[in-house]
Amino acid sequence: MGQDTVARRPLAEHPAWARGLRGDGLASRMILPLVVSASVEDRERVEGTGQLERLSLTELVRDARAAASAGFAGLLLFGATDRKDSRAYIASERDHIVQRGVRAVKEAVPELGIATDVCVCAYTEHGQCVLFRDGSADVAGTLERLGEIAVAHADAGADLVIPSGMLDGSVAALRRALAGGHDDVPVAAMAKLESSLYAVHRILVQSTPVRERAVPLLAADDPSASRARALRDVGEGADAVVVKPGTPALDIVAGLRPLAKRPLISFHTADEHAAFVDAAEDLDAQAAERETLAASRRAGADLVISYGAWNAAE
Repeated sequence: MGQDTVARRPLAEHPAWARGLRGDGLASRMILPLVVSASVEDRERVEGTGQLERLSLTELVRDARAAASAGFAGLLLFGATDRKDSRAYIASERDHIVQRGVRAVKEAVPELGIATDVCVCAYTEHGQCVLFRDGSADVAGTLERLGEIAVAHADAGADLVIPSGMLDGSVAALRRALAGGHDDVPVAAMAKLESSLYAVHRILVQSTPVRERAVPLLAADDPSASRARALRDVGEGADAVVVKPGTPALDIVAGLRPLAKRPLISFHTADEHAAFVDAAEDLDAQAAERETLAASRRAGADLVISYGAWNAAE
């Protein structure tokens, strides 16, 4: 699929994201990550995550309404489950908690954009971002599964799908899977740097711990690698580029600003948020975190993902 076809509907013209991308204030550019779980009856505060929580569907909708009232651009939904297998089958089931969450939020606050994470790591026994067959990485099989997951999310009403696992070919695979029935659902590329700031997220989504990643991340000391990966994914059909983690990758956002010709999204991780929460006795944590979110906007990010999005509320 060529770039001209992919660019037929810029993200800025997508009905779920246009308002946020035109907003002047910081709050209007925020995307709030939320973790939903079928095992939670209300809200479950997760130890070691800076007071972050897993939510029931009811509480997810409650937070979605609050996010809309605060003027946020949207949500990024993750699912947590203790059901694991070798092929991440639950992730594409119609009644999986993420799909149920998307439908519930869309029914309650249809104007709020919903992005979803498309990866297998939270649903496999091994916790890696690639599936395995006969002891080896099954790249083709993983790309097919990612496409199936993306279609399930789009069927439920997702407004943006993000293949976060950094597997080569993910963007093109999702574009192929969505072709026809869901051409209007944007796909975002992920430029994910090597970092120590991903541990809290894995706890939140109940992902199996891993010692070494089977899919390599981008070298943090080589900005050219991040730029090259992002631009390659744009060429394969990405409608936006997500850069992660937030503060350590501000230079990557700034470097991509004149090159990508797509909206840039800065992703401040759960670990970054937890650090501010843990430091609350020693500084004005809310003000300090808001400053880092504003720094992403100054660097050139069009949208900002953060568990500390409430600190940007005006």
